[in-house]
Amino acid sequence: MKTLEKFTLYSFCLLLIWMPIPLGSNRAWAWSIAEIWIAIQTIALLVIYHKELPWSKLKSFVWLLVPLGIFQLWVLIQTLPLSSAIVSFVSPNAAELYALVEASNFFISLDHRMTHTSLLRGVSLWLFLFNAILLLNTPNRLKYAVLAVVISGTLQAFYGVLMVLLNVTQSPVFGYPEKGIATGSFVYKNHLANYVMLSLSMGLGLIVTQLHISESGSWFVRIRRVLEGILSSKMLVRLALIIMVIALVMTRSRMGNTAFFSATTVGGILALFFYKNKPRALTALVISVIAIDTFAVGALFGLDKVKQRMVETSLQQETRDQVVIWSLDIIKDYPLTGTGMATFYTVFPGYSKADIGFYDHAHNDYIQFAVEAGLPATLLLGLMVSYSLWLCLMTIRLRNSRTMKGLALGSLMAIIGMLIHTSVDFNLQPMANALTFIFILFIAHASATMPIQKIIRSDESRDV
Repeated sequence: MKTLEKFTLYSFCLLLIWMPIPLGSNRAWAWSIAEIWIAIQTIALLVIYHKELPWSKLKSFVWLLVPLGIFQLWVLIQTLPLSSAIVSFVSPNAAELYALVEASNFFISLDHRMTHTSLLRGVSLWLFLFNAILLLNTPNRLKYAVLAVVISGTLQAFYGVLMVLLNVTQSPVFGYPEKGIATGSFVYKNHLANYVMLSLSMGLGLIVTQLHISESGSWFVRIRRVLEGILSSKMLVRLALIIMVIALVMTRSRMGNTAFFSATTVGGILALFFYKNKPRALTALVISVIAIDTFAVGALFGLDKVKQRMVETSLQQETRDQVVIWSLDIIKDYPLTGTGMATFYTVFPGYSKADIGFYDHAHNDYIQFAVEAGLPATLLLGLMVSYSLWLCLMTIRLRNSRTMKGLALGSLMAIIGMLIHTSVDFNLQPMANALTFIFILFIAHASATMPIQKIIRSDESRDV
């Protein structure tokens, strides 16, 4: 059983690296691989814990498991055939449309087959969370999993930058056109920017876990620590962050770069105010990321082009704001039930008031979730994310563990970045980004609740 459990842990970390490789797992064949992978891992864990599940561990994550589970239960209800009376009561407009086409079965979803596909992805995300709770049960395992995300982000960044610098016009694997903008193995540049932003944030948290609480001591001691830092894995992570910053700038994503800069700034300020036993090097790290990475490195690799895109953006050129405005009419017609998950591309053309091209997503996940799932279900997910954000702050403020506080800080910045970026894009639609964000929410809860039984290093304080 120990061998099977270790194998499942390695499989879990490999899954984190794999997810963005097949087009961000944003194609049916790609997310099907992920669903099967997660299902096999879940079966293995049920075999390992066939005698008794560790309910105490699961209870610690009830504020993640329950809201996400309720949401998937609601999506299931959207796919079930119901009587016309029930659908008329909960969603009059949906009942009217089904009656108009003289349908024999009535559904809350206006495209129950697509909603069923979304349900399978959602259940897989819930099972992924279940896997994380059972497998990542020690601080070292948490750090290894976070490192897997950093490795994945670095690989994506390196590949994306390489394609641009070599002037490749067609991706060598999938044959998609390359246009001089970093996309990694994603199809859409903003999805790479979002994924790299999440990986960057967790990488920063990983570095913070290795910062010494006190820099006091003789000059000999300080010099020794500097040399140890240069030769340690911390420097490799720092190099990975620089590569990811370069890729983020080269995506030319306006809000992706803005989200990372804002998340780093806000997260850094909150850390400086709330961090218990703050390491002196924390301030220098935050300043270096903002000043050196964002401005110095960014200036060399095209930050001026990102600024130019921001300046040249006008409301007349951008039609995404119109999509958001017209989508509000859908929410007014389906406020409680939504139109069904994954139905935006089906419903929106009926509410479009001008020829602005085809939009299969709202380019605003808040709006799209409200359209497809309804306001109550969207609010439930919002409360789950908000509580995770609060837990990160409390961990930074109250816990003594250097590891837990560092991971909480990384999660804090990642969540802030996602909340900003997803307001103008559909970053939770690719399964790779959604799964990584679920993982970050898990880290936020794990860093707040996981006990530390012993002092791992001589300079790490004991948790109370």
